[in-house]
Amino acid sequence: MTVSTTRRRLLQGAGAITLVAVGGAIWRAHDREVFATPSGAPYDPWVMWQSPDHAGTPIALVAAGILASNPHNTQPWIFRVSEDRIEVLADTTRHLGTFDPYLREMHIGLGCAIENMVLAAPANGYAATVEAAPGSLRDIERGGMVRAAVIRLAPGNGASDPLYDAIPHRHTNRYAYDRARGFPEDLLRRIATMPVENGVAVSLFTEGETFEALGRTIIEATDAIVADDEMIEDSHHWFRDGPREMARERSGLELDTAGLAPALLAAAKFLPALPAKQSHGAWADQTRDTHIPTAALLGTISLRDRFDRPQTLAAGRIWQRIHLEASAAGIAMHPLNQPVEMADRDRQLARDAAWDARLVSIVGDPQWQPTFAFRGGYPTREAMASARRNVEQVSEAG
Repeated sequence: MTVSTTRRRLLQGAGAITLVAVGGAIWRAHDREVFATPSGAPYDPWVMWQSPDHAGTPIALVAAGILASNPHNTQPWIFRVSEDRIEVLADTTRHLGTFDPYLREMHIGLGCAIENMVLAAPANGYAATVEAAPGSLRDIERGGMVRAAVIRLAPGNGASDPLYDAIPHRHTNRYAYDRARGFPEDLLRRIATMPVENGVAVSLFTEGETFEALGRTIIEATDAIVADDEMIEDSHHWFRDGPREMARERSGLELDTAGLAPALLAAAKFLPALPAKQSHGAWADQTRDTHIPTAALLGTISLRDRFDRPQTLAAGRIWQRIHLEASAAGIAMHPLNQPVEMADRDRQLARDAAWDARLVSIVGDPQWQPTFAFRGGYPTREAMASARRNVEQVSEAG
């Protein structure tokens, strides 16, 4: 065998290997939808929420409710529907474990869904009245359905709230914001003067020592979560690895809504999923390097009693309105609840209430207990819609 023959065979073999590798890469890129925008059944609820099939029925309210903000996109709800009422049930099997040991964030998400449903009622010929279930979050046991509220429906002809039209445009935006543009003063005033229920308070910060202190607290709480292996494993349980898994679950977190730059997003979708410690470390980096430094607004929602069930639902309702108001104005919003999650973790483990103390120092009044934190600003990229279970999957006859 001559040298030239050997070289030719080596090149032929290398070419075959290259073709196989390229073919495999193309297949994986297609299978993982590396360069595609998520679409299909998991995202249809965003475009079908005003389906003529549901118009003028209680199911139309459910179709609005399922598009609400909720923790980790767990969608912790079941709606028991009859002609004159909708029972909103907390599906406590869809919990976040040590991330939400008292189901506080779950109930905030349920409050968000309730607000969307109340906004949808007039457009569908109803007057809606909400009756929240009484009691404390600390008394709820996991493992089944727990009534959170009943929405009673009566014939109505009231005018629709302008925020109703913003429902399909509200998405959590985890990208960098354009801090140089500040935060619109008219929107700041509208949020600050929103009517709130007794026992609920909203605090807004755009600059100054309190703004800086809240930003530091969020960053440091994120680092504390990443150092807690149990918390990040419970969080990681809700991460969906690729379109096939999302098509099956229609809930949870996905890379497309993680706020990654296009090149990094494509690489992350192509490669195997990161383990919990590494992916949450990247989240901490985003919080420190992007989320806080680019925020033009930081805010909190506080309660007289963080574990009061009706107050927690009310906190969710006001957060949904804030986010809808911002969406209607073209402003991005993003929950940053890490300090409150660490306060819950302290309580769960019977530790000193260090995170509680930091939160109280930020709001400046021990009578108020922060239960929610968030950021806002002009977006640099449009946020994508998250997957949703449809109305058939989350509703049952009452």
